[in-house]
Amino acid sequence: MVRNQQGGAIVTSQAWPPIDHRPGLTLPALLFWAAILSTLPVLWLNVLPALGGGAQRGHADHSLWIVLHALTGFLTLVSGFLALYMGWTRAAFEYHRHTGCTYVGAGMTMAFVALFLATSDPHRNPASGWATATLSVAWLVATSMGWRRGSQKRWRSHQMWMIRSMVLTWTFVFCRLAQRLGDMEGVAPAFGIWAYWLGPLLIAEIGLQLWNRRRPA
Repeated sequence: MVRNQQGGAIVTSQAWPPIDHRPGLTLPALLFWAAILSTLPVLWLNVLPALGGGAQRGHADHSLWIVLHALTGFLTLVSGFLALYMGWTRAAFEYHRHTGCTYVGAGMTMAFVALFLATSDPHRNPASGWATATLSVAWLVATSMGWRRGSQKRWRSHQMWMIRSMVLTWTFVFCRLAQRLGDMEGVAPAFGIWAYWLGPLLIAEIGLQLWNRRRPA
């Protein structure tokens, strides 16, 4: 750590961690491609219908918010997977920053719209609203931390926070499935939402800590 002329602390930048990508069917590769493939049915069942006019049915009084959420969520998923792949393999790495900025910008819009819809509770289901709102806040915290660590050039911490953020982005999509668990006014969707995002985040955190021990920055 060094200090500036005013005496304030400046965090010393770190070298970008060495590439940790091995070709072939490794566990990270399987998880990465499984995450991409698992989003396709949800995109087909939820996102594309919302963008194609389906938001008017069942969401008439807030359909524009649903369309904005679906559009920015789709862009967040695409840019997030691309940025993660670039950072992991260093392929087209010169575009990593631009792709990451797209991910953060689209994701911030997606998360704030989700937070607004959750707190305004148009479906009168406070249990699901609280679960979705908490997920939105968790995503905003993880992504903001990742952005800050990147601006400080603390690359290992940046990697870990953005992986957490991307895991939460992935769970955003699957939380839509939880809302199919029976009556929207029941508690089953709320429990499903909590399980869909807390479970993957916990598993990812265990994996990140093991990875960080095996390959310290």
